[in-house]
Amino acid sequence: MKKLLSILAVFSVLMCSVFAETVGDNPDDPFERDRWENEKLSTKIYNFSLKDSFAELGLSENEIDKNATIKVEYMPMHDELRIYYETLYVTFDEGEAMNAMMAYLQKFTKDNKYYRYRYMEANKPKPYKDERKQRKMVYSNHVKLIR
Repeated sequence: MKKLLSILAVFSVLMCSVFAETVGDNPDDPFERDRWENEKLSTKIYNFSLKDSFAELGLSENEIDKNATIKVEYMPMHDELRIYYETLYVTFDEGEAMNAMMAYLQKFTKDNKYYRYRYMEANKPKPYKDERKQRKMVYSNHVKLIR
């Protein structure tokens, strides 16, 4: 009786594994779920210069710093966004930095179908010297996005 039950259990497990369906849009690709999980867990990084992309953020040319760059780290699993505004120390203006970061944040929330956000930390300016010994300033922002 025990042998019959064990053979029946092995047979049912074998049949379930043979006729199992894949998850996702492409049933021919068994690794699609793994790719989706890795994409969901990975952090996406975007870098761009403000002098090249100020128009798409809705800013005018006199509202931006020509030396400024924005680096964005997007974590889709946690719906968190870290924005870093970097420029030379002598040309840093906190108002310009805040306006550029808010313009990018509004564009990002609209493009990725988020309807609200809240700040996780206060905005932090931090001076540093780069590898060429230039004094620079990084203004960072940590945001939680809400769908």
